[in-house]
Amino acid sequence: MRSIPAGHHDKRVKLFCDGVWQLFVLSLLALSLLCFATEIQAAQITFAPNGLTVHVAPGETVAVPIAVSLENTSLPNSYASFGLAHVGGSLDRNWINSQIYISLNSWYKTRQAVLQVKVPADAQGGVYRGVLKTVWLRSNESIAPAEFEINVDVDSFVSCSQVPLFSNIVASQESINMRNNKQVNIGLSGSVSVPDGCEIDNAYYQLVDEYGELDKIEDLQFGDGGSFTVAVPMVASRKGDDKDGRLYIVKFVAENEAGVGESVETNIVVKHDNSKK
Repeated sequence: MRSIPAGHHDKRVKLFCDGVWQLFVLSLLALSLLCFATEIQAAQITFAPNGLTVHVAPGETVAVPIAVSLENTSLPNSYASFGLAHVGGSLDRNWINSQIYISLNSWYKTRQAVLQVKVPADAQGGVYRGVLKTVWLRSNESIAPAEFEINVDVDSFVSCSQVPLFSNIVASQESINMRNNKQVNIGLSGSVSVPDGCEIDNAYYQLVDEYGELDKIEDLQFGDGGSFTVAVPMVASRKGDDKDGRLYIVKFVAENEAGVGESVETNIVVKHDNSKK
């Protein structure tokens, strides 16, 4: 048998090892290029319209049509199911019905869905941020979650829904019986209640004179708990042919965001026999 010189044998072993190492390096390079190419060609999820603004009235529920697409797929059998999840924003997650699951593939790359936006009766607007997350995937493509945003603008938000309410209106006297043309101050008191979330913008009392000589409007100030007391000036005079006496009418008025609240009318009469001692 012909023998191989030792030096020649070592040379063959070295060549073999070099070949194996080069093959390993080439394999790593090919794998890296494949991964890089896959990442570059990764499929994408898109949500339209994204960043939309929804106008909703308090207590209203609106349906918002959306479209979700799977784009840039490189495999003929790509398939993915997506779900909508809340990730942040200033709105309660319960405002948006996110129980929606969408399946897309290489043949049906776009699906329509409907978001239900429900706003509580006492709500204010804000922002809802969500994400389209892969629930199930049949593909070797990388599909990253896609974030989306919805702005909810609550229209005609009114925190105050009830006008001021007057109660317990009491007059110090219901009639005037004194010498003619004397001025007398009639005391009236009562209270007004202000519903939660409301503020009184304007309040006054209104004096109406049957003869039209003493009509006036004066601002009204409130104490603790909405109580008030006023002294309304009147004149003890009446016309000679006015058999039932001169009539003064006092009414209290207060305004807030919900509207105008009025008290019952209080009648004060200058009696026919006021000139008698």
